[in-house]
Amino acid sequence: MVMLSSYDVIREALLNHRHEFAGRFPTKMGALQTQGNHDIMFEDYNPCWKALRKVALLAVRKYAVSESLEKLATEVVDSYVDSLEEGSQIVESRQPFLTILFTLIGVSVYGQTVEEARSEVKRMEEIDRKFFEVAPDGLPSDIAPWLGVLYRRREKAIERVFHDSFEICNKFFSAAEKTYAPGKTDNFTHAMLSAREDAIREEKSDAQYLTKGNMVQVVLNIFGAGTDTSAAELQWLFLMMAKEPSIQEKIQKEIEDNIGNSPPVYKDRERMPFTVACLMETLRCFPAAPLGMPHNTMTDTKLGQLGIPKDTCVLYNVYGVNHDPKLW
Repeated sequence: MVMLSSYDVIREALLNHRHEFAGRFPTKMGALQTQGNHDIMFEDYNPCWKALRKVALLAVRKYAVSESLEKLATEVVDSYVDSLEEGSQIVESRQPFLTILFTLIGVSVYGQTVEEARSEVKRMEEIDRKFFEVAPDGLPSDIAPWLGVLYRRREKAIERVFHDSFEICNKFFSAAEKTYAPGKTDNFTHAMLSAREDAIREEKSDAQYLTKGNMVQVVLNIFGAGTDTSAAELQWLFLMMAKEPSIQEKIQKEIEDNIGNSPPVYKDRERMPFTVACLMETLRCFPAAPLGMPHNTMTDTKLGQLGIPKDTCVLYNVYGVNHDPKLW
């Protein structure tokens, strides 16, 4: 295992030698999530990964700046704010953010109304909670295979969690697929299907990788990357605002001066440099993955004077670089 801890070395690895460092180690956790399919998060660097990543990026570009997402975000947040009028109560700070994010991502991916998605969103939240109860740090068998025997009950519980998660996503993907028409981007699944058509027109050989099973896995990646990580960052942001009331007041004033009572839209970011800076500073100070996702070297390579053999696990000290006094 190799740990990269300086900005220059990490930059060299991820930019100048990005293909050599683009691999992923095969893990049982990854196999359980993909269910025999392929995705972006756990896939090695290969033509399938490139095809799926291209479609995911195209879909994000098609949908992320659409009016549909802007209206949905307003509806979901307004719905939560309305619920606060039901009376004060003690809540774990993470839960409201997770509810908002699961609802936002669930509805935007599959195209249901907030009310229609409520029961399934609640089920997804429960699955997510179960996952972090049982395996917050991954599977024991991915550390040492024999630990899977000692912790068999835990491993079986995670198998059920991934099975249930895939079942829900596959069900909703199928429902959204039935309402799709060429060029239609009412939800993220539509944007994915439209992006798949664009990708196949551009490169017909990509069709073999853009199967329904693989597309569902990409949606699962969106859920995984957009819920717990975002909730954690929002927790940190709100904690820092509570600690520094002057920052909270400046953010509030900037929002009121530039948005007022109007529904927020994506372009508002351009007129809110302080709020955006606070979001970026939160990401810097409290990275969701302090060591990043483990990478695997695809071939024998070299960084500076250090030779690194093929199939070496590489970690990136994101937290260390983000707090390097020479840079910040």
